[in-house]
Amino acid sequence: MTIAALAFQQRALIINSRVASTDVRIINGRAYAPIADIAKGLNLVVAVNGGNFELTAPDGTGQLNGLTGKAGDWLFDGGWRFRVNSCVLATEFRGTFEYYGQEEITATEGKSLLIVDYSYKNGNKSSQSFCIGDTAIATQDGQSYSLSHNNFNFDGDTRFSKAVLPGAEARGSLVFIVPNDVKPKDVVLSVGDLAGYEESVKPRKPTVFRVGISLTN
Repeated sequence: MTIAALAFQQRALIINSRVASTDVRIINGRAYAPIADIAKGLNLVVAVNGGNFELTAPDGTGQLNGLTGKAGDWLFDGGWRFRVNSCVLATEFRGTFEYYGQEEITATEGKSLLIVDYSYKNGNKSSQSFCIGDTAIATQDGQSYSLSHNNFNFDGDTRFSKAVLPGAEARGSLVFIVPNDVKPKDVVLSVGDLAGYEESVKPRKPTVFRVGISLTN
C-alpha cells in the first residue's frame, strides 16, 4: 500500500493511486488530512470514543459489537455522528414531532418518563434521513425497556427523520416508560435498516450505538 500527498492546483492525498482527499493542509511543515477522508480511502470507518479516534473495518469488531461511549461523546460510524446530551425523569413530555406537530405524553400511575435528549449530524456528502431501528434502555439491575416515543415518522419498523443536509446537526428525544426508581445504565440504539447512507460509507450491518448514561440533575 502506498500513501502520498501530492501538490497539484490544490493538495491531494492519494491512497493506492486514488484520490482520498483534496483537503490536505500544511501546518508547520507537516501535511494533514481529515481522518474521515483517510478512513474512507482505506475502506474503514471512524469510531470516536472519548478523546480517541479508531479506524475499524465496516464489518469488523467495532461494527458487530457497536460503537460505545458515554453521554457527551460524539460517536461516528462513517455516515452519522450521534451524541447523548442528557437523561432525565419526568411525569410528562411535550415535544414537537416532525410529522405530527405538538404532542403531549403523560406517565401512567407508578411510572415515569425517561427522556434522552440526543444530537445527530449527517456525515454523508448528500442529504440523508437519520433512521432509528431497535432502541432500548438497559438498567443497572439488568432490565431493559424498549422505546415508547420518538419525534420521527414511524413506518411500523423504522423511525426516520426528515432529510438532513450534509454536515448539519439536529436534535431529538427518545422517551421510555420506566419504573419510578429506575437506574439507567446504557441507551442502545440501532441505526435502522441501512437507509440513510451513501453507498461509499454504508456499513454491511446496522450500526449499534451504546452510550453509558446516568440521570442528569
